[in-house]
Amino acid sequence: MKTNSLVCLFQLEPQEIKHAQVLSGVSPYVLRRVFGFWMLFVFAIAGVVSVAPGLSLFFVSMTFIVLLLFTFLIFYQSRISEGWPAILYYHGRLGVVKDPISRQFLFVSPSIVKTASPTVLKPNKKAVAIELDTRELSENDKFLLQQAIWPSEDKLIALSYFKKRENICSAIADVLKRKRNAKAGEHTQPSAAQ
Repeated sequence: MKTNSLVCLFQLEPQEIKHAQVLSGVSPYVLRRVFGFWMLFVFAIAGVVSVAPGLSLFFVSMTFIVLLLFTFLIFYQSRISEGWPAILYYHGRLGVVKDPISRQFLFVSPSIVKTASPTVLKPNKKAVAIELDTRELSENDKFLLQQAIWPSEDKLIALSYFKKRENICSAIADVLKRKRNAKAGEHTQPSAAQ
């Protein structure tokens, strides 16, 4: 993921997502729990339907088929091993999901990130807005920002899911602080050697 552009669009592979630092989104742990509860529900309904008196064979078989179909769809889309990340930090860039199914993320250089703050998307979706310094952005960078799920000229917006928005903003601030401190350390190291 090497590019000189301040804003870029990348499609990540499952292994890459596993190595990224996920700051917001649905974790694999939560997905495993949800899938476990779903399986308990499926077994309970299948057990009740199979022993219920007076149900036709057609109804019982259709119930099993529908449960199996839904189980397959949930398992197929749940991405139990990687989760559904909304905001992540990967290879020195902050990324916000653009297309969760195809794992596309809009990545920005930390140098243009001003701050992250809690926001609300109408009517009542809790989200985090990452405010950007747009002075150095090219026309292509601005075009890419318009491709986001919630387009904005100077922000990247992502849902907060099950985490507190304040905690996500703090995690983003910590990542940016570490990145800036590391960069400052690189600049001071040569002068100390002299």
